[in-house]
Amino acid sequence: MTVTPNEQAAPAREAKVGSLAPEFELAKLDGAKISSADFAGKPAVLVFWTAWCPSCKEEAPHINRLAAEYQSKGVRVLGINIGEGAARVGEGIKDFGIEYDVVRDADAQVAKTYKVVGTPTVVFLDKKGVVRFFGNELPKDYAARLDTLNAGS
Repeated sequence: MTVTPNEQAAPAREAKVGSLAPEFELAKLDGAKISSADFAGKPAVLVFWTAWCPSCKEEAPHINRLAAEYQSKGVRVLGINIGEGAARVGEGIKDFGIEYDVVRDADAQVAKTYKVVGTPTVVFLDKKGVVRFFGNELPKDYAARLDTLNAGS
């Protein structure tokens, strides 16, 4: 395919800081779909996790606090469970005390697309869907980062 001078190739979508995040559509336990398009114009925090992960359980109360404070300010928070069945995901949500939306990445394709290595993996997206943070724990300065993302981008 040849790109003419008036056309621009679409930027690559990849899960690295400064790149447009990959798109996805996944289902909650009740079957309702949530997609990356639902975040258009809003900053988002994605948390990839598994129910067997002790670090994920440790991180969950911190993510709950973040969600409680920032969802009312327009930041979307979404837990993405990697590869577990609905019953196990439900147990994990209850056991960890998760209070934010959770979807199932049943075949782990979204986790592979996001190049998730280790759980939890936390990803901050700005209002345009650009990755602004990618790491295996909530950054200590998350409040300042989210305030900046929510104010501008």
